[in-house]
Amino acid sequence: MRSGNRSNALLVELLIVVLFFMLSSTVLLQVFSTARSQSALSGKLISASNAAQSAADRLYAAKDAESMLAEMGWTREEDLWRLPGGDYDLTVSLTREQQPFGELTRYQVRAVSGGQTLVELPGARYREAAE
Repeated sequence: MRSGNRSNALLVELLIVVLFFMLSSTVLLQVFSTARSQSALSGKLISASNAAQSAADRLYAAKDAESMLAEMGWTREEDLWRLPGGDYDLTVSLTREQQPFGELTRYQVRAVSGGQTLVELPGARYREAAE
C-alpha cells in the first residue's frame, strides 16, 4: 500500500509542476506580447518625431515656407499642409503676421496617427523687411 501512495503523491507533484510551468509560460507570453507592441509604438513615435523635427528645421530655414512645402510634395487642405505617410501623417499650419519691421511666420508641425497626435512641434521665424 505504501508504494501506491508514493506513486500517487509523485503524480500529484508532477501535475503541480506541469501546471506551474503552464501558468508561467502564459504570463511570459503576455509579457512578451506587450513588450513587442510597446516596441512597435516607440519605433513609430521615434520615426514621427524625427520626421516632424526635419520638417520644422526646413520650415525655419526656408525663405518661403509655402513654396518649400509645395516643392517637397505637401498638399494644401484649407488651412493645413499635409504629407501622408505610412504609419502617420504630417501636418503643418502656417500663420503670418506683418510686424512694423518685418514678418513673423509661426508654424505648428504635427504627426498624427489614427486621429491621435503623436508629436507636436511649434516654431517661429522672424524676417526683417528688405530695405
